[in-house]
Amino acid sequence: MIYTTTDWWTTCTGNNGDFGSTCPLVIARYGSSAGTLPNGWPYETFWQFADSGKFPGDQDVFNGDAAGLKRMAKGS
Repeated sequence: MIYTTTDWWTTCTGNNGDFGSTCPLVIARYGSSAGTLPNGWPYETFWQFADSGKFPGDQDVFNGDAAGLKRMAKGS
């Protein structure tokens, strides 16, 4: 997994698109949507939308269903 903001990724890697097909993306963007993603990723796996809220710590949402989350947790 790669955890980043689009701004950081663009600034520090030149918006390198080499990882999008092999590494799940956790995009940090405190807004109403995940926004524009770094080059190479067609979608985010997780979106961190806040650093506090209903649950302790960061507030994240998985981009998929429960079965997909289980597969990811098992590494399959």
